[in-house]
Amino acid sequence: MTEADDGPVARMRVTNSGTAMLELILEPYGSDHWLRPEETFVVETYGFGDGDPFEVVHEPARVTVYLDGHGDVVDVHGGVIDCGHGRPATGEETTV
Repeated sequence: MTEADDGPVARMRVTNSGTAMLELILEPYGSDHWLRPEETFVVETYGFGDGDPFEVVHEPARVTVYLDGHGDVVDVHGGVIDCGHGRPATGEETTV
């Protein structure tokens, strides 16, 4: 993997194959992005050190992706997905 023209160095798809909302947290930013069932986001990184570009931790209803560098969460067409996308309102059920 190499960085070309400031494009992504590494990309990883995250798909919610469950029946409830799934929280995707991007670290070190702490940004949250919520996927509906069957929705897919892509985590892109634009630079990393000598380690792996991603570390992934799965918990019930949550996936946390740690970047060794900087990056974004985008849709499958490359559009940036902002922090808070799909975030349930306080007290709202996270099941769809």
